[in-house]
Amino acid sequence: MKKMNHTKWSCRTAMILIVAVLAIGFGNNTALAEQEISESGSASAKGMVYVENLAGSVKIKGWDKNEIEVTGTLDEKAKKLNFETGKKKSIIEVVYPRRVKNIEEGSHLVIMIPRGSSLEVECVSADVEISGVEGHIEVEAVSSNVEIDGPCLSTDVDVISGSVTLTDPGEEVEVDCISGQVQITGHQADVRVESISGEVSLDFDLFRNLSVESISGTMRISGDLDSSGSFALDLHSGNLILMVPSKVSADFEAHTFSGDIETDFGYEGEKTSKYLPGQELEFSTGGGGADVEINTFSGDINIRKK
Repeated sequence: MKKMNHTKWSCRTAMILIVAVLAIGFGNNTALAEQEISESGSASAKGMVYVENLAGSVKIKGWDKNEIEVTGTLDEKAKKLNFETGKKKSIIEVVYPRRVKNIEEGSHLVIMIPRGSSLEVECVSADVEISGVEGHIEVEAVSSNVEIDGPCLSTDVDVISGSVTLTDPGEEVEVDCISGQVQITGHQADVRVESISGEVSLDFDLFRNLSVESISGTMRISGDLDSSGSFALDLHSGNLILMVPSKVSADFEAHTFSGDIETDFGYEGEKTSKYLPGQELEFSTGGGGADVEINTFSGDINIRKK
């Protein structure tokens, strides 16, 4: 599980941001008429599909055909739609001239792909909706709302500004979001979430491993904890609520610099110093097992029974 670095985001996301500044903020372009699009082609049942759209929206759905279909409209300033299908990889890319500015409406794509495909989506300012895709899903965006409804094998979402909503996102889930709400619901998974500003809400049947780091916003986490897993929850400013089964097997260690620690297990936090407002607490349930470490700088910690 990766540790958080607030000053270093992925190179690809940085490149997307640069493209956004260059593409939207500079140069001139002769406007073209908005273009209706309708493309289709055969594709592998479990191939890779790459989608790129600078602005607008992308709706991707899985279906039971070994075929990719693209409909929708291209922005009046778009040059063309690059559409290529193949046995291993298919490409759907909205191409703009090298210099373009004031993209307002954007291009709106509705894409049907084989259900077993893996998917990679890159955009700058385009909302993304994905459903019924069962492979690995990766989304990188600058200013976008991302909604994924599985089931899929794994999910990796990297967004600078926008909400992230995932349902049944697979057994490996990673989300990086600077500004926006993160809401994830699933079954059993290794989960890592890094957020700067915004509420984080996670609800799983079982967390195998969990790492959540947030600067500002409430953190709400609900689910059973694998007795052999590692669970690190770090929050700078805001309250943290952890809801676990009453029979969970875990070793808890909690610390606050300024805030209270309360539990439903008969334990309460104790002050670390008569001069400081912080508290700490260590206790075990169900004979111990899962290694749970919780830290907040400014905010309360509540460990509740489901």
